[in-house]
Amino acid sequence: MKHIVVDLEMNTIRRKSEARKIWNMETIEIGAVMLDDNLEEIASFRTYVKPEFNDCIERKITRLTGITDDMVKNAPSFSEALRMFTNWCLGTNDDVTIYAWSESDYMQISNEMFLKNYHVSDREKDLLLNEWSDFQHEFDSHLGFQKQVSLRMALDMAGVDFAGREHDALDDARNTAELLHIFRDRNLFDLTLRKIKEYMEPSSVASSMGELFDFSMFACA
Repeated sequence: MKHIVVDLEMNTIRRKSEARKIWNMETIEIGAVMLDDNLEEIASFRTYVKPEFNDCIERKITRLTGITDDMVKNAPSFSEALRMFTNWCLGTNDDVTIYAWSESDYMQISNEMFLKNYHVSDREKDLLLNEWSDFQHEFDSHLGFQKQVSLRMALDMAGVDFAGREHDALDDARNTAELLHIFRDRNLFDLTLRKIKEYMEPSSVASSMGELFDFSMFACA
C-alpha cells in the first residue's frame, strides 16, 4: 500500500467567462508526496498548470502562493497535468490511498474534470471517482474539535514547525504528510497530541472545571 498526500493551488476564473456558471477556480499547481507503509516519504511530485479561463494569475493569488504568470505560461494544461499525476500515482503498481487536508481539493478536481471534459480512464477510476481521504476532518474529529483547524495550527499542536512556504503545493503536501505520520504513529501521537485529545474529551473538561471552581458551597446541608 502507498499513501499519497496531495495539495492544490488555484486561480480564479475571470468573472465574464461562461465557465463561471460551472465552477469559479482553476488548478494552477499540483503537489504531492508518496509514503510507504511506515508513512515515510519515498517520492514527490509537482507540476504547475496553465489556466484556461484567465489570461493571468490574479495578484492576490500570486501574493498567497508565489505563483506568477511566467511560471505557468509553458506549463501543461489541466488535463495533461492531471494525467501526469495519476500516472505517477499508478506507477507504483500498488494499492494507493490519497489524502488531502480538507475536502476542497477533491471538490476542485471533480468540478474541474467536469468543466474541462476530462476523460477518466479505467485505470484512473479508483483515484478520481472516489472521494479522497479528508485528513483534516479525521484530525478534527479524533481530537474533538467542532471547528476546522488550519494545517499550521495542527502542526503547532504536534510541536512541529511548518517547513517551507505555506500555499506552496508541495510544501503543504509534505507538511500534511509529516502530521499524518505523527497522527498515525501511536508513540508519536502519545508524545505530542494525546494531552490535547484528553483535554477535549467531556470528562476531562468537567475535571478541569472542577479544579478551577469550588462547587462545595452549593452542596445541600
